[in-house]
Amino acid sequence: MTFADAEREFHVRLDPAMGSEIKTGRLIVFLIADSSKVPKRTSPVDGPFWDDPQPIFAVEAKLSSNGFATLDDKSDCFPVRPSQLMPGRYRAQARFDLTRANSSWRREPGNLWSDEVAFEVRNTSDMQVVEMVLSKVVEKATVLQVDGVEWFEIPSKLLSKFRGREVLLRAGIVLPQNYNSEQKYPAIYELPGFGDDHLGAMRGRPRGSGDTSDAGVLAKSSFRIVLDPEGPNGHSLFADSANNGPCGQALTEELISALEAKYPLIAESSARLLRGHSSGGWSTLWLATHYPTVFGATWSSAPDPVDFRRFQKVDIYGQKNFYTDANGADLPSLRKGDVVEMTIRQESRGEDVLGPDNTSGQQWDSWFATFGPKSSSGNPAALFDVETGKLDSKIAEYYQRYDICYLLRNNPTELAPIFRNSIRLVVGTEDSFYLNEAVALLDAELNRLGRTAADRGYVKLIPGDHGSIFASETVRSFPKEMLDHLRSAGHVH
Repeated sequence: MTFADAEREFHVRLDPAMGSEIKTGRLIVFLIADSSKVPKRTSPVDGPFWDDPQPIFAVEAKLSSNGFATLDDKSDCFPVRPSQLMPGRYRAQARFDLTRANSSWRREPGNLWSDEVAFEVRNTSDMQVVEMVLSKVVEKATVLQVDGVEWFEIPSKLLSKFRGREVLLRAGIVLPQNYNSEQKYPAIYELPGFGDDHLGAMRGRPRGSGDTSDAGVLAKSSFRIVLDPEGPNGHSLFADSANNGPCGQALTEELISALEAKYPLIAESSARLLRGHSSGGWSTLWLATHYPTVFGATWSSAPDPVDFRRFQKVDIYGQKNFYTDANGADLPSLRKGDVVEMTIRQESRGEDVLGPDNTSGQQWDSWFATFGPKSSSGNPAALFDVETGKLDSKIAEYYQRYDICYLLRNNPTELAPIFRNSIRLVVGTEDSFYLNEAVALLDAELNRLGRTAADRGYVKLIPGDHGSIFASETVRSFPKEMLDHLRSAGHVH
């Protein structure tokens, strides 16, 4: 509908059924233009859509049943303000984030959202109001009960003390096929990528007890334990950090001990293997290099930046601006083949609308939380200015303590043997997020330090992008390599 006799504003109300209590949080309005390439069945509230940025507007709001919040040109906006909407038809939807606990608002019980509203901009100078009602609420998810999968959680004393509230450590446990509780088993610890959690244990289960492939044999011979990396700043990367707290320590000292107390797991490093992709891939490298007496080996693919001289496309130590190259051209963050789908500026500015002061829990803000210090506001400190992209050299220096290749260069005696013996790392040469560039620097450093024919570890750059490498012979050989490792240690016969 088209409204007249008012500024171009979005008015958002609470449905009276939500109660009379005042609710405080981040109110966001998402639009999708009918002319966009976003699939027609996609709901606006599931934005942002990074490969075709659509307008989003947000404010900090307090809402009760007898008022409404206004979003207009004074709101936080990306990539345009309401007055700058081009003529055409749009779908709008509002979301009210009341909880900061997860990278996905749909996993935060109590968050509210509205139905879609269609409206039309006939002219950029139109005066109109679009109204929405927050009538839907996120309920606590019911975890499905699946044969062969168990759900495990314990309170973490370490993280609860750090965050000042109860924090649970969670895992999805895929039991070995033909499980025998009287038998001891090794474990494959799977670390999800950004946006996933332990519920991924329901996916990728073996095809049946008659599967004689390496993957099938591995499923009969080991536990698959899928971890939950989520927290208020998104993916924790399982690294101890100033913003997230002792995540690595909680995993290795609390969760694994509790798992080994409940299940018949072999409590030896050689029987604890790691597998992760993307953010989970970085996590496995971190855990393998920092807890070598806990984990015996890792299989990592397409990890988040492992050398911060190529933080995607940016040298955080040598550049002055995170958004642009030496010629002032915007740097890409996502590609599909030779086509740039999204720039760093687009992604970062969009995150800032979702959660200002680095609180969105999305990709860049989650990296700020893991790799950087706290700011004076108590939130993750920004590596770069969200408006201009100017790099903060002091924050960049702080990042060195999480720069895996920097740590290798400065401590080769301890770390090089771990890479040579325990780490298998694969990335596509056309990685969608340019993560291959950092891996190439790591590979060059390992070459400089020297390799031998006896090395069991490797770094491989193979044809493919962030997802297509799963179909490669190299990645499909991971189960065989895991089996070989477990057999050589005497854990599988």
